Amino acid sequence: MRHGQQSDVLKIFAYVAGTLILAAVISPWLYQLGKGLAEVTAEKQTNGMIRYVAEAAGRADFPKFFDRALMLSALVLLFPLTAWLRLGRAPGSYRDTPWSLRLPDNVVVADRGQPLRRNPYGWLQLATGLILAGGLLLLSGWLMLQAGCFVWKDATESTRGVVNKVPQAIDWAKSLKKVIPGAVVVALVEELLFRGVLLGIFLRAMRVTPAVFSLSFLFAFVHFLQPPVQVKIPDPEASSAGFFLLSQIFARFGSPMELASSFTVLMAVGLVLAYARVRTASLWLPIGLHLGWVVGVGIFKATTWPVGGLPEATRIFVGPTLREGLLPLSVVMVTGVLVHLMTRVPEPTASYRS
Repeated sequence: MRHGQQSDVLKIFAYVAGTLILAAVISPWLYQLGKGLAEVTAEKQTNGMIRYVAEAAGRADFPKFFDRALMLSALVLLFPLTAWLRLGRAPGSYRDTPWSLRLPDNVVVADRGQPLRRNPYGWLQLATGLILAGGLLLLSGWLMLQAGCFVWKDATESTRGVVNKVPQAIDWAKSLKKVIPGAVVVALVEELLFRGVLLGIFLRAMRVTPAVFSLSFLFAFVHFLQPPVQVKIPDPEASSAGFFLLSQIFARFGSPMELASSFTVLMAVGLVLAYARVRTASLWLPIGLHLGWVVGVGIFKATTWPVGGLPEATRIFVGPTLREGLLPLSVVMVTGVLVHLMTRVPEPTASYRS
C-alpha cells in the first residue's frame, strides 16, 4: 500500500461494521414507521408516491426493512466517513471531474488514484450495459426453464413434467412496475457508493488489481449478508430484532454450499463492475450493468418458481434464483469478457511516409 494511505482501507471496514450496527438499531423503528404508514393510508386517498411507498411497506417483511435500513445507514455514515478520510490532508482538486458539480472542496478526499471523468458516451454505455447484463442473464434463465430447473408461475408443469403446485397468473406490467423502481435506486446508490466513492479510496491506497479485488470482496461480503430463507423474527418491533436478524445472517457463512454457489457469483459481479469503472473512468457502464442484473433477477423471480426435488448435486450449478450457482457465475464471467472487449482502447495506427 502507498505511504500515508494504509489506514484508509481499515476505515472502510470500520465504516461497514458501523453501518451494520446502525442498521440493526434503526430497523425496528423503520419497521414500525412503515407498517404505521400502511395502516394510516389504507383507507385514505393519497398521492401516487406516498401510496406506492405505503403499499410496499405493507407487503414487506422485517428482513426487507432491515435491507433498507442498511442502505440508509450506509448513506448517513458516508458523510462522517468522508470527513474522517480527509483528516490531515489538503483539499483535493476535482475541478475537471463530475464531482465538482456536487461536492465542495472541503468534503472531497485527496485527488489521487483514478478520478471519475465526464463521459461523452455515458447514456450509450448505460443502455449497452443494461441490455448486455440483463439480456444474458435472462437468456440463461430461459435455458434453465427449458432444462426443467424452473417453471413459469402460470404453467401447469415444468418441461420435466414436475407439477406446478402453486399456479398463478403472471401480470407482467405489475411485475415490471414492482421491480424497476427499486432496481434503479439500488443501481444508482450502490454504484455511487462502491465504485464511485469506495473504489476511489482503495485506488489511493493500493495498485489497481488489489484495489479491484479488495473492493469486490467487500461488495460480495456486504451482499452476502442476506437472511436465511423464511427466517422467523420473534418480535419485529423489539429493539433487539435487528441484532437477532444479524446473528442469523452471519450464520450463513458457516455453509460451504452457500459460499460456493452464492458468494462466488457476488464476487464476480463486483469484479466486473469495478473493472468497468476502471476501464471507462466513469459510472455509466457499471450503473447499466448493475441495473440489468437487478432487473433480470427481479423479473425472473417474479414470474417463475424454482422446481423442487432436483438432485442435490445440481444445487452448486443452479440455485433457487439467478444470483446463485455456477451457471449464473459463467454468465457474469462472459459479461466481463464482453465488457473488456467493448471498452478496449484501440492502439493508434502507425503512419509511414515514403
